[in-house]
Amino acid sequence: MTAQQELRPLEPPAAWTPAWCAEAAAALDAASRAGPAALKAVLPQEVVCGLLERCHQLLQGEPTLLEVAPPEGARVVVVGDTHGQFHDVCRMLEVVGSPSPSNLLVFNGDFVDRGAWGLETLVLLAAWKLALPAAVFLLRGNHESATCTLMYGFKGELLAKYGKRDWRPVYAACKRLFSSLPLAARIAEATLVLHGGLFRRQPQRGGGQGKNKRKRALPLLHGLEDVTLGTLEDLRRAGKGGMDPNGLGVARLASDVLWSDPVAEPGFRTNDARGVGMVFGPDVTERFLTENGLRLLMTVFSAPDYPQFMPDDTERYNNLAAVAVLTGPGWATPDMQQYAAAHPRPEAQPYYDLWVPDSDEEWEPAASDASGMTDVQRPTASVASDAATFQDDTQAAAAAAGGEIDSLQAGSAAAAAAAAAAAAAAAEEDVSADTGVALEGAGASAPAPLKMRLPGAAPAGGKQEHECSSPSRKRSRRQQPGAGMASGSGAAAEKDAASADTAVTVEAA
Repeated sequence: MTAQQELRPLEPPAAWTPAWCAEAAAALDAASRAGPAALKAVLPQEVVCGLLERCHQLLQGEPTLLEVAPPEGARVVVVGDTHGQFHDVCRMLEVVGSPSPSNLLVFNGDFVDRGAWGLETLVLLAAWKLALPAAVFLLRGNHESATCTLMYGFKGELLAKYGKRDWRPVYAACKRLFSSLPLAARIAEATLVLHGGLFRRQPQRGGGQGKNKRKRALPLLHGLEDVTLGTLEDLRRAGKGGMDPNGLGVARLASDVLWSDPVAEPGFRTNDARGVGMVFGPDVTERFLTENGLRLLMTVFSAPDYPQFMPDDTERYNNLAAVAVLTGPGWATPDMQQYAAAHPRPEAQPYYDLWVPDSDEEWEPAASDASGMTDVQRPTASVASDAATFQDDTQAAAAAAGGEIDSLQAGSAAAAAAAAAAAAAAAEEDVSADTGVALEGAGASAPAPLKMRLPGAAPAGGKQEHECSSPSRKRSRRQQPGAGMASGSGAAAEKDAASADTAVTVEAA
């Protein structure tokens, strides 16, 4: 019998258990070694959609900011980007142990894209969430969005594995789950884990008619000039960003959390290199920690030998991955544990064009719109003075088309039309449409962040940079044998910096 003929479909359990998760991991591993089409035999469309929908319903009940209160004697393992490298996720669980009431795992987003087994990774993590909801926490990354999954392989992966007839319901179930993922987790009231970085406060709406009338007519544009640093309370009150956080209106805070980058210079300003999110300096990190009663702001990268696919003439980075282990009583001094990739990987082909500008890579040309968000038509810093012209234009366009759209609707539609149209068009194309995306942009490289030493994160002398999905950081990280980041203030951080023998970049206060 062939490998595919020996595969057996997974049956939905009466109750989600760790034993079923282990069975699923073994079945998904076997399917991955029999080619893309084999997954459908192990994980039929109705089974995967049912599992993802159950997890979506569970996540819908969770807040935007999770409060993780570890029980006495427990530890928390923070896992960063895994990017569809399913076998490396399984290796990581061998290293740190499976989730349990005493071994809590926080997965910090970017489960899919680039790697060949994004769905397998997502299914396994969703199953663990259903089995142990109080021990497994799933956060959103910038790749858990419609735009990124169209551009960086996940949509193409689903098409290859489920075919033209069955891939769409699976993709729809994945996007619903993405939209329900929390944005951040506060661990033991001491450490904040999020995928990108710091964020602006929610748009502030004024009362009365006079000067705020124009802002009410353009709700997606309201507050674009406001760069006031947000708080944990802003994060608690915020939504999760919807299907595709685009940096506008109520989705602005979610976009900031997913896309912001740390820099060495002081200050807090818009992230012009990406076209979405903010950049923030160490002074802003210190201020945020102090004002919100925190000790550590942290993210980490957990995909070894990344990316899985590289052009033939490109030297591989062969990086190690890392997870951050937090323990009491302080919960703010991470122990960085490293692991190598699970080689040899099964044979696979990329589901995206390797020359498509990488949302996590720094472009050599001067500006980066790799986020996929810079095609959203948004005013720049002159929004206040230009708003009237913008509104007049949208009203004129509506009138010319014979539509009965008022200024409120027209302003909202124009602000997001480009991104929505692009996503809708791409969704109707075969996978080949996703592998020919060409982005344009210009952006300066970001300055290197500040550095400090943490235990066990990388060999001495290795240049590791604060990981928040930043282009330049990921390049430097993957060129070295280790990866990891933490940032914070106080005596504990100073002690780590003075005594550890491994270098990791942090957002030091």
